[in-house]
Amino acid sequence: MESIVLLFERVSFKISLFFSGHDMKKNTSKKNSTVAVIGVGRVGLPLALILAEKGFTVYGIGRNEKKTEQVNEGIMPFMEKGAPSILRRVKGKTFFATVDYSHVVKCDFIILTLGTPIDENMNPVFSQIHDAVASMKQFLRPGQTLILRSTVTPGTTKYVRSMLEADKSLKVGINFFLAFCPERIAEGKAIEEIETVPQMIGGVDAKSGKKAEELFKKIGVATMLTDDVSAELAKLFTNMYRYINFAMANEFMILADNYHKDIHEIVDLVNFGYTRGGVSLPGLTAGPCLFKDGFFMISDLPFADLFLTSWKINESIPHFLVKKLRDTMVLANKKVTILGLAFKAEIDDVRASLSFKARKALLRERMEVALHDPYLKNHSEHRIEKDIYQALDGANVIFVGTNHKEYKHLDMKRVRKIVKKNCIVCDVWNVFGTGKIIFSLSDYF
Repeated sequence: MESIVLLFERVSFKISLFFSGHDMKKNTSKKNSTVAVIGVGRVGLPLALILAEKGFTVYGIGRNEKKTEQVNEGIMPFMEKGAPSILRRVKGKTFFATVDYSHVVKCDFIILTLGTPIDENMNPVFSQIHDAVASMKQFLRPGQTLILRSTVTPGTTKYVRSMLEADKSLKVGINFFLAFCPERIAEGKAIEEIETVPQMIGGVDAKSGKKAEELFKKIGVATMLTDDVSAELAKLFTNMYRYINFAMANEFMILADNYHKDIHEIVDLVNFGYTRGGVSLPGLTAGPCLFKDGFFMISDLPFADLFLTSWKINESIPHFLVKKLRDTMVLANKKVTILGLAFKAEIDDVRASLSFKARKALLRERMEVALHDPYLKNHSEHRIEKDIYQALDGANVIFVGTNHKEYKHLDMKRVRKIVKKNCIVCDVWNVFGTGKIIFSLSDYF
């Protein structure tokens, strides 16, 4: 019944346009107050909540009915600072989670925040975007603005344009508007950064850029107007700049180890009081964006490149660290506890986390592997110990996978009592403050 009502609204809208004689400029000058956010994940849901908090009516459209029901009950499906309180304030008032695409017909803005993974051959996969556009197409109407927010390969926005214009009633830049406006948030800080980090606006034409800018100006964030391809590249360059810097830090760690020297001391020597310092410290560099985004640009390049080299360095670090452990002690039939499973500190996202790559490498050494993360209650495939001291009990090796703050405040005297006598620690993050990557626990605590 609801779909029939929405269809009637759409038809009525077109009839009123025809008979009123309103031109497009006059029609779109009214306040745009309804938004559909396609995808209620770690990118889409925080944006939807901010918009709802600002007074927009927002439909968060997901694929999982159980998940959307939980969101409507006020339950956040993941960690995000500040989000739970906003959700409680806006649910059922200005924010509604749903799996029904028909709500799109009521919206002035539609924002796509869907996943853009790579396949087993490292080629970009756009099935989620393609399927979403196909699902909503029957509910699109003149006057709307569609915004792509997911990280995409250059040219994707133009591909979406071709899909839209297959419907002869939609003319992008004339009666329908399209832009690429990438998210630039850090997980865990999304609520804060959506309103503070300048927003790139990549319109496929000048009118589309201006229409998309209207939305973000109402959020109160500074905007930068450009074209769609430049915005697509800028987003990828942002991520890859960080990824290459991390790869350099990890290679410096390996080079320092070749001379049996400690990288943390050397980085201090480089950076202390030096205005042109800024060398990063090593770590397990991962996450769904950093891991894959470089492949969005190089899938058609027939030569070696800096992105691929950085990927190789960063992805090899777990194996490098396991080799260092193997050089220190016999690993077979020993227990190792991995502390931290999320791909970075203070979040609960384990996508593309290198802790699991380390787990596989340690299992190949025939070790018993215990897992702990303070922000993960369970995992679909692996058992996670809830109590950290239980996880550490009887450990021969402690492997720090994520630099969660909690690990910096462990009772090390208690840890000494429950682990094996000659327990070895692998601490690439320097969580325990020794300045050493591989060390014997008894030498420092």
